[in-house]
Amino acid sequence: MPSTPPTTCSRSAASRSFPGSANENADPAFLIPVVRDFPGLDVVLAHGGRGWWYDAAAFLALSNDTVWLELSGLPPKRLPEYYARYDLTRLAGKWIFGTDWPGVPGTAANARAVAGLLPDDVARAVLAGNARAVYAGLPQEK
Repeated sequence: MPSTPPTTCSRSAASRSFPGSANENADPAFLIPVVRDFPGLDVVLAHGGRGWWYDAAAFLALSNDTVWLELSGLPPKRLPEYYARYDLTRLAGKWIFGTDWPGVPGTAANARAVAGLLPDDVARAVLAGNARAVYAGLPQEK
């Protein structure tokens, strides 16, 4: 297994576009064969699905132990809205906090806002524990 899992950017054209990007290829459903054919491979969906792909990304994460949702660039106060169809605490078990720095300022405030949405043990996992489980080489909690 690679020491760093593949991370895909799932941004919709409606939310943001960059010169040369092909946002139609960011649909999380395209990863279903990858997840199926490489069952031990962790896959991280950056930006948690963005736009019309929030539901697909959440479903993929909840149905596969090796799929994770990374939260960079998402306003924490909007997470309950974006994932309204899901039990937020259960889904948060598959979240990895990300900053999108330097594009999104206020990392500490965002971390506190995410933590405020969740029970303490789940917040600890989102803010550090899940990343430690997925990304090799990160310092382990003492």
